[in-house]
Amino acid sequence: MSTFEIDFFELAFLAEACIPPRPIARAMFWQSLTDKYWEQMTESERAHMFEWLQKSWVYEESLKEEEDTQVFHTRFNPDNQYTIKVDYDGELSEHRAFKLNDNYYIGRNRWVADEYIVSINKLPYP
Repeated sequence: MSTFEIDFFELAFLAEACIPPRPIARAMFWQSLTDKYWEQMTESERAHMFEWLQKSWVYEESLKEEEDTQVFHTRFNPDNQYTIKVDYDGELSEHRAFKLNDNYYIGRNRWVADEYIVSINKLPYP
């Protein structure tokens, strides 16, 4: 399958059109924002996307009831960013994480159990 590039503003407009609840194809894109496109963005773009969508009344309403929007919100919130060091079977690794419901997530559906976390460092809020 071909890969297509779009600029940040096109991505932000698309994100705004896909705020949950939406049909399945739009929902899949919304989830990709958290799991895939977040990784490809700069810190500045992440903060800009977070600020942009908060200006939408649809986003505000969706945030009250939609789990996917709540996960997106916690993932993109610049004041909810951490690095965690993990010791899994003697192998140390470091991950970028966000906090949701007292767990540290490294993806939309991937969190790290407390017993494996060696240290937590909250990243400075810009």
